[in-house]
Amino acid sequence: MPSRFLLAILVAWVSVAPARGEDQVLVSITGPLVGRVGDRVSFEVELVNRSGQPLRQLRVIDYFDPGFHHDASTSPIEQKGTVDLAPGTARRLTLDFLLIDAGRQCHRVAILDQSQQTLGGAQHCVEVAPNAAFTPPPAAPPSTVNVPALAVTTPPPLVPPPPLVVPGPVSAGTVPMTAPAAAALELDLTGPAQVVSGNVVKYVAIVKNNGTVASAPATLEFSWDDSLSPLEASDGYNLVGSKVTWSIPAIEPKGAQERQINLRAEAAQGAFRDSPPTRGCVRSVLSGLAGGSMIADDACVAITASADRPRRMSVSESGLRMSLADLDDPVQSGDATTLVCTVANGGTEPSGRLDLVVLLPDGARLVGDPIPSRVRVENARVSFESVSSIPPGGRQTFELAYRLPSSGTGRASAILTGGNLDGSLERACQTTFLEP
Repeated sequence: MPSRFLLAILVAWVSVAPARGEDQVLVSITGPLVGRVGDRVSFEVELVNRSGQPLRQLRVIDYFDPGFHHDASTSPIEQKGTVDLAPGTARRLTLDFLLIDAGRQCHRVAILDQSQQTLGGAQHCVEVAPNAAFTPPPAAPPSTVNVPALAVTTPPPLVPPPPLVVPGPVSAGTVPMTAPAAAALELDLTGPAQVVSGNVVKYVAIVKNNGTVASAPATLEFSWDDSLSPLEASDGYNLVGSKVTWSIPAIEPKGAQERQINLRAEAAQGAFRDSPPTRGCVRSVLSGLAGGSMIADDACVAITASADRPRRMSVSESGLRMSLADLDDPVQSGDATTLVCTVANGGTEPSGRLDLVVLLPDGARLVGDPIPSRVRVENARVSFESVSSIPPGGRQTFELAYRLPSSGTGRASAILTGGNLDGSLERACQTTFLEP
């Protein structure tokens, strides 16, 4: 069976052997979770020596369900030759199968020493969909592997393996784990760390093939946050919603493919130069790789606003005036009175954003819809939607009606604040509610 080193990529599916306390070899299997009858699937098997001592002449045996077909033999099959593992080192093998039957199909890898003792193992299953058009291949020859049945135990929680170390030379009499020719793709996304709002940022994704053979075609995808908007991209792109994709052709060994996108960066609405930066991120994903795996990378930029914060004015400097009055006073308890609040700009500059809050008496209940109608009510606190600005000489009127369930005096107050206002304006209004 061939063997190869795994690429250092983001892999979607990994099965790891539950670590028994006595396990000396940690086994993990990487491969697809779903497939279709007729698909050829490949699994990467990693062996890690976690025993703290050399392990020699290990046998690698795979037991597989009838829904898997291997050209060499029926289940089980054994790695040709044995494996030596120095302490803390790893070896990786490749297993290839043809899916020939629908349903849940599993295969199990067992590691045995020369005394037939099981030193570790793992299982990986694939959910296989049917395919009526598939023609089964000729039956594989019967297995000649002489192995004990797999032991079934209840393992404790997984213990992470030690860091991988490149193994040294293979001793005489063992089979070298040489890596066959393979592509090894790498994805690197670069962009600026910070930018001023309104400017353009450039992101470049470079896909490199560090392997020894040409890679298969793949798909490269860019997506971005709402604080970034696309302007232009490398030729050949396909824009769907908020994603840009390219078809990446086969890349020769030591070759590379580069794709670029330019986006305009915008700080959050209402941000100023001294505000915290707005974060904008771009994500790149290379997909369509062997076994359904993918490679991902992202890059983020801090977007600072370009506008200076307006100087805050005192209430007297702003020229703002506010009044609060009731239209009905006195009223019968249970009936409603209408409050009218008027804000006028008697200054020479636009007011900037203004916020009005009306505090009603305890027990008050709103009647009908306020004007403007967009408000937030929290108990006796009524917050009107912000006014973007009132021009010099302009005014804004707010109205709401309320009632009290019993007689007495109802005191309401209005509080006006603003983004450019240092301080607040407050007015109060009392209404008498009479006995019925």
